[in-house]
Amino acid sequence: MRILLVGEYSGFHNALKHGLQQLGHEVTLVGDGDGFKRFPVDIEVGSSYFEQSWLHRKIKVGWWKLTGRNLEDRLKLARFRESENRLKNHDIIQFINSNPFGCEPDIEKVMIDFLIEHNTSSFLIACGDDYEYAKYLTEEHLGYSILEVVKKDPKNKKELFHTYKYLGDGYRDNYYNILKASEKIIPSNVDYAMALKNQEKATAIIPAAINCSKFQLQLNENIDCIHIFMGINRGNYWKKGINYFEEALEIIQKKYGNKVQVTIAESLPYQEYITSYKSAHILLDQVLCYDQGYNALEAMAQGKAVFSGGSEFFLKAHHLDAIPVIDAQPDVTYLVDQLSLLIEQPEKILQIGRAARKHVLEHHDSIKIANAYEQHYLNSF
Repeated sequence: MRILLVGEYSGFHNALKHGLQQLGHEVTLVGDGDGFKRFPVDIEVGSSYFEQSWLHRKIKVGWWKLTGRNLEDRLKLARFRESENRLKNHDIIQFINSNPFGCEPDIEKVMIDFLIEHNTSSFLIACGDDYEYAKYLTEEHLGYSILEVVKKDPKNKKELFHTYKYLGDGYRDNYYNILKASEKIIPSNVDYAMALKNQEKATAIIPAAINCSKFQLQLNENIDCIHIFMGINRGNYWKKGINYFEEALEIIQKKYGNKVQVTIAESLPYQEYITSYKSAHILLDQVLCYDQGYNALEAMAQGKAVFSGGSEFFLKAHHLDAIPVIDAQPDVTYLVDQLSLLIEQPEKILQIGRAARKHVLEHHDSIKIANAYEQHYLNSF
């Protein structure tokens, strides 16, 4: 089959592309590389023009204030139109999200409509924020969520603009436009599946694919000093609950001194990020989730002890008895206790790391995951 993957988040579609190619499919990936992360794509619609200098950024912001229009969106649309001939006549087109190019709704709609019209069968992934997920979190969800900072103080709503914007009419309409055209909507993890419990087009969860051939076991067996790593993307700071990790790390550093080494990396391109935690024993991924994020899975594939989602919700949804992840919860005392347990019994870190890699190989291998997607594709004909 000729397959067009639309959009990229954290390497999700790159890994799935690898698996689909191993099954013999012709696969093309179009997107903007997920911004500063710079993931590879076959057809690039993104542009770094407005990030090249202070003046360029000033022009972009000034134009937005004057007109309410994003000049970067216009560049993306222009690059999309230059590539239209390469974006036609695929058997399968799969959108990573209802806003796969990250543009304002009117620009996004132009590109979405073209892709749906000029290709055969469409699929939508529930991955990242979208209308149905944002609506579920604001109206139905019980328990902690990515909206915790707003629950504490509604004035913080501006910190989560990139979630609340999906409740707007334009984003809602684009979501339902793609959903209507799609054969299925496929949730990529527990968090997004929760919002689709009443959605008739929703499938069972297909876990994120990991190209396991890229990653080797990277256990740091020197446990005299425990290396803790945390990556920060300021755009997702509050959504991921990084504030809880920061408070816990401050306590841990005072408690253990030179027995621990803490590394914090901020907004790194993917290739720099993936090498920056090579020597880490523990990786802090995110707190306000019920499943593992993509960065967590890649770290697990390398044998890191990861703090991320791993609650009873996760185990039940994936029909598992256990998961070699430290379930991160929005409770600083709990996080300190869990970190302390590992620091004081460091052999547990190595045990968890080995089990984590085994888990990813068994449940997330890109070829196995591609097989699951392939079945849905074949059923659409």
